[in-house]
Amino acid sequence: MMVRVQHHPLHRNPFGGLLNLEREIDNLLNRFEQGAPVRGTACAPAIDLAEYENESVVIAELPGVRKEDVKISIQDGTLTISGERKPVGIPEDAKWVRNEIATGRFDRVLGLPHDVKTDAVSASLTDGVLRIVLPKAEEARPREISVK
Repeated sequence: MMVRVQHHPLHRNPFGGLLNLEREIDNLLNRFEQGAPVRGTACAPAIDLAEYENESVVIAELPGVRKEDVKISIQDGTLTISGERKPVGIPEDAKWVRNEIATGRFDRVLGLPHDVKTDAVSASLTDGVLRIVLPKAEEARPREISVK
């Protein structure tokens, strides 16, 4: 027998906090593996990393984050994206009915798959999407070797 359960829209989902659990655990494990300090990660961005022949590209979701509030660094084969997602205020006489948008400081640490030519790295933030292009260092690029 199937029973349909109707939830009142103002009742909070008791499992709502688990929705981002996989992302949080992944971020925590990445930090642990790389010896990075673990700090609050409630609003850490989701990241994609693609590797091409001569470069890698990182895409990070940063909706509501201004470019002035983002810092990118590369050190010892590790890319760090840090910043702050600031809360959007509501009028003083209003009350939250639902508050799911995580705010606060974030850090994402990502081990890079190759050495990077750091003086040629570029980054842009457009419509809440951060795109970082990481050119491969000469020694990390594929080479064709002629046979004699």
